[in-house]
Amino acid sequence: MVLDMLPILTGEKSKIDFSFGITPDADNVVCQSFPDIEFIETINVVGYVKNMSDYMFLHEDISLKYKTNCARCAEIVENEMSFSFERDIATGGVSEDNDDYIFIKDKKLDLDNPTEEQLLVELPSKTLCREDCAGLCTMCGKNLNLGKCDCKEQKGDPRLAILRELIK
Repeated sequence: MVLDMLPILTGEKSKIDFSFGITPDADNVVCQSFPDIEFIETINVVGYVKNMSDYMFLHEDISLKYKTNCARCAEIVENEMSFSFERDIATGGVSEDNDDYIFIKDKKLDLDNPTEEQLLVELPSKTLCREDCAGLCTMCGKNLNLGKCDCKEQKGDPRLAILRELIK
């Protein structure tokens, strides 16, 4: 989404509210970075841009629902999350290489880039179905959350056998 900043830049308004949705597709950087996450609904973004005596900032509240596989047992997990963030807006006098600011170009502010950047930071690198997930048996592949398997107790990595002897 691109926001017209002219009302703030001319002093007509000191705050602009906005609301939009993002539907990530395969070409989206978020989907490419998290290929195992499927977004169940449109990602909702609500926020505002505020000018406070020549200091402008962007505030966004983001909420989303997604599903992915548990990192331990591979069961499908549906999860929802919401978070907020703020970014400073620069109109000039700051190098565009500075990642601390977002920049107004042609009196417009692109909201997609900071939103996607924050999604990349906030989305979990792994999701568990529950905190105490037991995972899968490494021998037979049974989901250990459903009960113990019939496999013999594992002796562990044979390369570490000397360390087990030291512990005894």
